Amino acid sequence: MGSGTTQAVAMKLGRRFLGADINLGAVEITNQRLLSVAADLNAAQRQQKLDAEWQNEDGETRPIRYYTGFSVYNVNHYDVFRNPVEARGLLLEALEIQSYPPGHVFDGEKDGQQVKLMPVNRIATRADINDLIANLDYKTLERRHADAPNQPTERILLVCMGHEPDLAAQLQQQVPFKLAIRVYDVLRDGQHLTFKRPAEAHLALDNGELVIDRFYPMNLLQKLSLLEENVDDWRQLVETVKVDWQYNGQVFAPVLIDAADGETLVKGRYPVPPDAALIKVKITDLLSESWEGEISASG
Repeated sequence: MGSGTTQAVAMKLGRRFLGADINLGAVEITNQRLLSVAADLNAAQRQQKLDAEWQNEDGETRPIRYYTGFSVYNVNHYDVFRNPVEARGLLLEALEIQSYPPGHVFDGEKDGQQVKLMPVNRIATRADINDLIANLDYKTLERRHADAPNQPTERILLVCMGHEPDLAAQLQQQVPFKLAIRVYDVLRDGQHLTFKRPAEAHLALDNGELVIDRFYPMNLLQKLSLLEENVDDWRQLVETVKVDWQYNGQVFAPVLIDAADGETLVKGRYPVPPDAALIKVKITDLLSESWEGEISASG
């Protein structure tokens, strides 16, 4: 999606649009750009300065309808698995897997199963099990087979984010000993998993201003080995604050984006516009993890 050029042009031309990007910075830039384009279009429409038209297949001329509303969605556990190295630790913890030291052919053990983590940023393919096949301890498998010919020589759990069909069958086909293989698909089977502790924050209204009077991103504090009481200014932990002054309960459409730039922190206090109703706030910390909350403008 880059900086959102295609999406911005589509909005200006009255076209519906979709965009996708794995880079959080690109998403933020596009978000701000579209908000600016939408504001310009809405202002021009209110002043009746737009008279653009289009022709349908029959040659009939009609005014353009502009689509200035949009939403941003995270899919496929994007927040959790953006960093593959961090994702490995999150998966091991969430699935309660006893991890092995680096260099082991497997990543850990769970309930008597040897666990292998597949790539976390794409679906697992048959090529991804080649390393496992090449590094299995075949002498141990052969000994187990001799001791119990009708029993599996190894119990294996493959953990993946989606996978090609017959992944387990392909692994069994390449190994000359009986295996008990289970594939755990996080996208399909892991809806119950909790990967991170939720952040904590509190919103208030004070003399016509929206005030964020505290924010504690628990995962970030944990990574920094900090306690809540040891944080001098919560704003030091914040990347962006986004505010939708008229949240409709479904689509979050922020019109205020306050971003730290390395030299200045987010403000944390914002004048409430006269037409504010239900206010929704999204706070994103330095790990790009977010907290969302709501407060009524009427108190």
